Order: sequence, then structure tokens, then C-alpha cells
Amino acid sequence: MEILIILIISAAVAIYIALPFFLKSGDQGNDFPVMSGVKTTAEKLKSLDNQKEALYSAIRDIDFDYSLGKLSKEDYEELKSKYKLEAASVLQEMDQPQKQSGARGPDYELEQEISSYRKTDNMIEDKNIEEEISAFRSASNKRKKENKCSKCGSEYSSEDMFCSKCGAKLN
Repeated sequence: MEILIILIISAAVAIYIALPFFLKSGDQGNDFPVMSGVKTTAEKLKSLDNQKEALYSAIRDIDFDYSLGKLSKEDYEELKSKYKLEAASVLQEMDQPQKQSGARGPDYELEQEISSYRKTDNMIEDKNIEEEISAFRSASNKRKKENKCSKCGSEYSSEDMFCSKCGAKLN
């Protein structure tokens, strides 16, 4: 009886450990296996972006190979035109969802909210803030003017007892 329990537990552990090796990489962490074939717009854009970067990398590679002399001019031009066409089709496909949604990206609503906020009464608040800043600056300038040496006119801090430029005793 004990041997049967040990065999069942060890089989369960073996299946649990081996299961990730038999799943596709996209199936991991998918809570809804029924929806596994459906790609969201964000996933599709990410996939297209990965394809675009791979094509750009391939173009850079053939440019490098041609500069080293590994490719003939005919092969280079053929491969480069092929990769450019593929990259153009990927870029067009990336632009399609934006055109379908009226060119409104994910930040469109946020931008609309920000622009509506800027049009409201916050301009009055801005004036008050600007007045406070200018009052603070003028008070700061007055303090700076008060902290000048009477003999040479150089500035000093309130803790100084003597002028650092001329050595005169400060008030």
C-alpha cells in the first residue's frame, strides 16, 4: 500500500516537473485556454515590432557582409530589396490598427483630459502662483542687497564676521 502511494506521488511530481517542457511558450501563464488563439492589439503590435526589428537587423547584417566582401553586388541588392519590402509591409500592418481607430492611440484620452484641464480656471491659480514666486524673488533680492559689504560691495553670508574680499568688519 505504501509503495502505491509513493508511486502515485512520484508520478504526479514527474508530470508537474515535465509539463512546462511540453507546453508551447505562449501557453505558459494563460488562464483562459479557450482564448489562447486570440491576439489582442497590443500583442499583435508587439509581434509586428519584433518582426520589424528582426528585419532591420537583417538589413544591417547584409550591409556589413557586403562591406566585408562576403556578398556579391547582385546578392546584396536582391536581399536588401527583399528585406526592405518585408519591412515596409510590416510597417504598413503596424499602421493599420491606428488608422482603423481614427489614429487615436492609447494616450489620446489622456491628452484630451490634459488639454481640457489646461483650458479651465487654472490660469487664475497660475497667476497667483506667479505672484507668489515674484514676491519671494524680490524678498530674496532684498536680502541679498542687505548682505553686501559697505566698503567693497561684495556679498557675504549672515554668519560672516569679516568680508572675504577686503577684510572689513561686517555689522
